[in-house]
Amino acid sequence: MNRTYSSAVIAAALLGPSVAHAGGFTVARFGGEHGHAASDSVTSIYYNPAGLALGDGTRIYVEGTFAYRTVDYTRDEGAIDNPGTGTPDDAIAANAGEAHLANAIASPFFGVASDLGGKGVTVALGFYAPFGGQAAWDQNEAYAGNEDYPGAVDGVQRWANIEGLQRSLYFTLGAAWASPNKTVSFGIGLNAIKTEISLVRARQATGTDDVVGEGRSLIEVDDLTFGLGLGATWMPNKQVRVGVSYQSKPGFGEMSLEGSLENTFPSGETQQDVILYQRMPDVARVAAEVFPSPQLTLRFAADWQHWKAYENQCLVDAADEAAKCAFNPDGSLDVDGGGSGVVVNLPRDWKDTFGVKAGAGYAIDSTLEVAGSLSYDSNAVPDDTMDPGLFDMNKVILQLGAAKALGKLELTATLGQVFYAARTTEPRAVDPTPPSLNPDMAGEYKSSVTYGMIGVGAKL
Repeated sequence: MNRTYSSAVIAAALLGPSVAHAGGFTVARFGGEHGHAASDSVTSIYYNPAGLALGDGTRIYVEGTFAYRTVDYTRDEGAIDNPGTGTPDDAIAANAGEAHLANAIASPFFGVASDLGGKGVTVALGFYAPFGGQAAWDQNEAYAGNEDYPGAVDGVQRWANIEGLQRSLYFTLGAAWASPNKTVSFGIGLNAIKTEISLVRARQATGTDDVVGEGRSLIEVDDLTFGLGLGATWMPNKQVRVGVSYQSKPGFGEMSLEGSLENTFPSGETQQDVILYQRMPDVARVAAEVFPSPQLTLRFAADWQHWKAYENQCLVDAADEAAKCAFNPDGSLDVDGGGSGVVVNLPRDWKDTFGVKAGAGYAIDSTLEVAGSLSYDSNAVPDDTMDPGLFDMNKVILQLGAAKALGKLELTATLGQVFYAARTTEPRAVDPTPPSLNPDMAGEYKSSVTYGMIGVGAKL
């Protein structure tokens, strides 16, 4: 029943808390003030591959993002499934109350782009992680060594997440073309996307949060799929550059992550091969850079992320060749629609998000630029499917940065703070029907993220 067993979960939260800087669990902030759809940065390989053709020569950029995240979650006592029986009166504090998380997380970006001697065509390679995160929740020391309810030591959030990792790594081959005066450019990026999920959580075979006889589940699944990025830039005059881009869904639709599920209950252990089906969002971006003077640059950006595609996460038995995720409105299996072989379904029912950003950069001299921006990103998660394993809020991001040229090298530094609006969700009026039944994680959610980015660029 302890954390070292690393064996547990999912039925409900198949993705761990991310360091979300944008809608859903998007974490793409690499590039700092130059990470947008109208930039000529090497990070354009993700934001808008057309921007790759706006630079000269061969350029290399390496950056590390370092974030510190805190989460405070207070579970509502009204969310307990069976108070007095499944959760005895003397165990209410084992299933309701406060949980805390404080984690440090690091993420890399690497990119190289070359104009192949100035023929108008630029090719590039990139490696980065625009989605995901990892989490390890604090233990509830009040239940350390408790023999009656040993699982409660992992905190009241354990029914959604104890610890885990989820990430999507992008390996991108990009190409772009620009007109001779670079007033117009077009670009494309082919993404190979490696997605991994490893999660531990508390689990009851019934899908409830009964502390009597609770167990643990471990899911480990992964997938290698592909995606595509497209973009264009246009300079109608010397003072304005506009960029638009589109990133496809990973896998262009439904993803199938294959791996194993292990369950440990007082009655014994089980293990089976499983497939996790889910859909990630496609993303559209638009941005503009305005140059009122040689020293001043104004930057504006917006994005739309199709999180409505993230309807559910459905785990099926890999041995069942006829397995199909088809459900009735109440969450029960739609047998008439071909539904079968489902181990557990996690309804998400997320909604599309949008983000807007405005900022400015000022060149103090020919070697030093200081910059800053203010962003707003909307929330993707409805109240009914909010849980500590994967949640979101409306948020404001303040970001400050600087870039210093040292010969052929450029050093960049960015500091950001994400201010999340606190959210409180009420207990469900009606529970879903199995296999979509998972513990209700109603309660109060608070979060804060401070992050920094250090980058080194070189022009060869």
